[in-house]
Amino acid sequence: MRSSSPTRIHRTPRRSGVVPLTTLAFLLIAATALAGQYPGRGDTGWVHVGKRDCCNDAIALAQEDSAFVCRNVGGRPAPMHGGVQRRGFCSWESTLADDGVAVFRCLAEATVPCR
Repeated sequence: MRSSSPTRIHRTPRRSGVVPLTTLAFLLIAATALAGQYPGRGDTGWVHVGKRDCCNDAIALAQEDSAFVCRNVGGRPAPMHGGVQRRGFCSWESTLADDGVAVFRCLAEATVPCR
């Protein structure tokens, strides 16, 4: 007669690194999909400032718009490095106001890197 000894359960070694690697790969792919640059646009309307200030304001508005879009897709706008401001493209119009002073309207496009 056989003795009834406890049955041994053979466990297969679990590959604990597979799940974390799969998760990491998924996160990297998702992050890559979010990373990029999203164009933003800025319009100052008619303002009583010089052309340079008008374009600077329009570019700043475009950068804010680009950062807003970046946040809306789940990304983070990259900070400006070393105090260097990223520039954009600015076009402008000018005319004379009723009081004879030149006024400008500036339109700009700019992008802020998104990660």
